[in-house]
Amino acid sequence: MIKSALILFVSVNLIGCNIKTKLTDIHQDHYNQKNNTSYVGNYLTANYSIKKGDAYTASRILNRNLNNLKLLEIKFFSNLVSGNFNIADKVSHKLKANSKINTLYNLPRYILKIKNNDFRGSLEVFKNQELFFNIDDLNNLIKFWIKETENPKNELSGDYYNKSSVHELLILENFYNSNELIKIADLIYKNNNLNSHELLLLAGFYFRVDNFEKSKKIINLKLPTQFDKINIINEFSNKNNIFKNVQKLNVILASKIYKMINEDNSKVNNSYSYQKILLEFSVFLEPKMDISKYALSEIYTFEKTYETAVRILDTIPKKSFFSLPANLKKLDIIKSFSMNIEYKTLLLKIIKVWPDNKFVLYRLANYYKSKSLYHKSLKIYKKIIDHYDSNDRDLFLYASNLDKIGKWKEARVLFLKLLKKNPNDTFTLNYISYKLALKNQELELALDLIKKALIIDPNNGYFLDTLGWVEYKRNNFNSAVFFLEKSVSILPRSAEVIDHLGDCYFMLNRRKEAIFEWNKALKYETNTNTIKKIKEKIRKHDHLL
Repeated sequence: MIKSALILFVSVNLIGCNIKTKLTDIHQDHYNQKNNTSYVGNYLTANYSIKKGDAYTASRILNRNLNNLKLLEIKFFSNLVSGNFNIADKVSHKLKANSKINTLYNLPRYILKIKNNDFRGSLEVFKNQELFFNIDDLNNLIKFWIKETENPKNELSGDYYNKSSVHELLILENFYNSNELIKIADLIYKNNNLNSHELLLLAGFYFRVDNFEKSKKIINLKLPTQFDKINIINEFSNKNNIFKNVQKLNVILASKIYKMINEDNSKVNNSYSYQKILLEFSVFLEPKMDISKYALSEIYTFEKTYETAVRILDTIPKKSFFSLPANLKKLDIIKSFSMNIEYKTLLLKIIKVWPDNKFVLYRLANYYKSKSLYHKSLKIYKKIIDHYDSNDRDLFLYASNLDKIGKWKEARVLFLKLLKKNPNDTFTLNYISYKLALKNQELELALDLIKKALIIDPNNGYFLDTLGWVEYKRNNFNSAVFFLEKSVSILPRSAEVIDHLGDCYFMLNRRKEAIFEWNKALKYETNTNTIKKIKEKIRKHDHLL
């Protein structure tokens, strides 16, 4: 079973065994059992859920007393991965009682001892056993805590000033006056590798030593922009803010667990199962560990277990500093399902709470643009440019919206400014070239621009389509067909490219091929007006065959 446990953490399939082989074992071991059908059904359903990455469902399916060892193994793993450590611990006792030996079965006991503040006991769990994933970083913090507990004089070692981490600083704060630790904090402040949770913990330390400016500086300058920084600063003194308090060891360990996942790039850590266990461990130690909840939801999103991802995001409170990122993630999930009404409802709800956040404004502008409400999206992009330091992406979006409302001359000026600033901006090169081709203007300039883009990105299907269309407008139909056929091979479901290819075939008197391509374009086209135009071309020319 040790081998199976290893496979648990390096693949999505927790059990790591072939289903057909398992079923053979089931029928052999339970041939005379009356409940064999029920057993097989439970096994298949639970194992299927686990293979999808949904250990929550598997644990619910097996949430009853079981005696069969194979089902007990799945019950143990599913509860471990879904964070039901009390149940996993009870199941592990049954497995060990049946001579099932696996160091992994001791993991729930290790977690529960830390949760119950039995730190010495936790160190004993794996004392003479080698676990195949790293918990040394956690144990080192626990040993550090015990060492300081036993330090009668509470004298600061000189080593602390050179190599202390945020987590060690917070442990020290439980035994020393915070003002004695400022030099250590200042050294940590210079570290650019702190994650969002560590930054908030450090901001909390400076808040406690009354260095409010340093606390604000961390939030404003170092925290990522998807956070509501103004609200975080305003609410930092709130009694519900966990970051303003001296942190206990469970909270410190929960933060360290989250960091371990981001630091460890080993093959073991690349397993979603491994990451889920650690993140559930983090939340188990500190239920307000919202960054770990967010990371969990990301994993379930990657695995396309969207219902679980949203359920986890919903556990992040509205007052949490991670509420905005959580809502943005929910928006992305809803959008992936094309749930337009739900997306609009949540988006408008979010914009009321965070009316000036750049990431929210982007989504609102994109929503208006998707609905062809270009005047509204233009206002949003203008607001972004006025409120934030404008970058090339913002200016590109603003210029493209100017074009959408018929202000091509203004848009052209901005696009050319962008090219002057960055001559290798392929998207701007392509945009101008394609727009000039559509307008049948400055075709030589259009040709030069798209050729530059293709030198940089020679296999870009969209760029090849633009070059084909520029050649079409220049009446070089053979050349146009060459590039458009290449584009279609890269973008076989692009209705626009297929339609262009049909037009080129028609101009070369290849009418059967033209009508074939137009009909194929209809399969992928969603725009009602474009569908009408393609159908009209087919109706007009079909009788000529």
